[in-house]
Amino acid sequence: MLHETVWVFGVYLVACGVAWVLHESAHYAVHSLYAESVSFGLNRRGPYVDAVYEASAPTLAIRIGSVAPTLLYTPLVVVGIAGYLSAYPLPQLDPVGWSLVAVPLIILIFPTGGDIQACLEAAH
Repeated sequence: MLHETVWVFGVYLVACGVAWVLHESAHYAVHSLYAESVSFGLNRRGPYVDAVYEASAPTLAIRIGSVAPTLLYTPLVVVGIAGYLSAYPLPQLDPVGWSLVAVPLIILIFPTGGDIQACLEAAH
C-alpha cells in the first residue's frame, strides 16, 4: 500500500515537472520567432523563459508569446479528453484522484500571473 502511494505521488510530481517544462517551452518557441533574444533558464522557482524584444517589435507577437501555452495546448488537451471519453467511461475518482489528474493539466495550459502581466504590459 505505501509503495503504491509513493509511486502514484512520484508519477504525479514527474507529470507536474513535465507540464511545467512544456509550458515554458511553448513560450520559448513562440517568443523566438520575433524576440531579439530568448533564454531558457532554471531557478529556485522552476523553469522560466526570458525574452527581450526590440522597441519596434509587434505588440501582438509579445502578447501571443505570453499566452502561447494556452493557445497551443488547450486544443490538444480538449481533443485528448474527448478522445479518452469516447473510448472509456468517466473514471470514478475521489477529489484527491481528480486533483492528481487536473493539476498537471492546469500547469500546462493556464497562464501564470507573470504570463498575464506580460500580455497586458506588452504595449508599454
